[in-house]
Amino acid sequence: MAGVQCLKRLYRQVHQPELSAEPDPAAEMIIEQGYEVGLLARQLFPGGIEVNVLGGLEAAIRSTRELVANPAVPAIFEGAFEHQGTVVKADILQRRKENCWRLVEVKSTADLKEHHLEDVAIQSHVLSHSGLDVSSVWLAHINRSYVLAGETVDPRQFFLFRNLTHRVQNLQPALVFQLRSQFRILAMPTPPEVPTGPHCINPVVCEFFYHCNTPKPNDHIGYLPRLHASAMEQLEGMGVESIHDIPDDFELSEFQRRVCDAMQTGQSWFGADLKGEFESLKYPLCFMDFETINPAVPRFAGMHPYDHIPFQFSVHVQQEPGAAPHHFEFL
Repeated sequence: MAGVQCLKRLYRQVHQPELSAEPDPAAEMIIEQGYEVGLLARQLFPGGIEVNVLGGLEAAIRSTRELVANPAVPAIFEGAFEHQGTVVKADILQRRKENCWRLVEVKSTADLKEHHLEDVAIQSHVLSHSGLDVSSVWLAHINRSYVLAGETVDPRQFFLFRNLTHRVQNLQPALVFQLRSQFRILAMPTPPEVPTGPHCINPVVCEFFYHCNTPKPNDHIGYLPRLHASAMEQLEGMGVESIHDIPDDFELSEFQRRVCDAMQTGQSWFGADLKGEFESLKYPLCFMDFETINPAVPRFAGMHPYDHIPFQFSVHVQQEPGAAPHHFEFL
């Protein structure tokens, strides 16, 4: 999947993995939530067996073949397959009649994303060319409308299933060409030249982001709020990299122009109503900060997936002008 997002990312994953950045806490949380959602989905396929990966890739592929050949195994979790150098792992394979298989990809998102199709298309391609009869391809994603009624999540209500079989089949011709192109890139002695852009953070933040995106000065046009990629490309095409050099007649939103003017003149901007708003405040003044969690799998009755739940707050209370604030907190 890395090659679908960026060919340079794919190259570095294979040839320069030591350049990869360690996942930050936010990325680790996403990984953990994906794992938790995956375990929950397995409950819908009782009797399924997880492939042991401790022995390495070849052992995992061999173990998968053995499980496929065993008619007593109703489902396989994390089955490993390889075809012409492309390796995939299938979240769930469910045995169907006449030794056909249902491929189920589990995602912790609340809807179908375009890159999900490409993901399962590659899996289906490799599985089919490994001798597996894949009769249907499905995506299991989170039902955002689900509400936890008690203490235990009901996976039958928590997931929504989408049949992607026909859409995946339509992707196969282009996929074969894409895989060939990726292998040609991997055979190169150096990484391909790929300009930076929105793909660096979409659909995921690239682990090699800072190797391609060198730190920008504080006045770089990329720091203008909500600047569309097309506008940035237009400015770069004009040779403009600094906010100070943006022409007065270049089309910006009102907010962007306000930021641009403040940067170019060096003068702060204040709304006309700000002074009146401050004067209307009554003491004591309370300054509050709070933190929330939004787990994919609901923790408490009444929660939806990804609902925000506060777990910490801190408050500074100032009784009168110039008085030292008093601190209160809860965790």
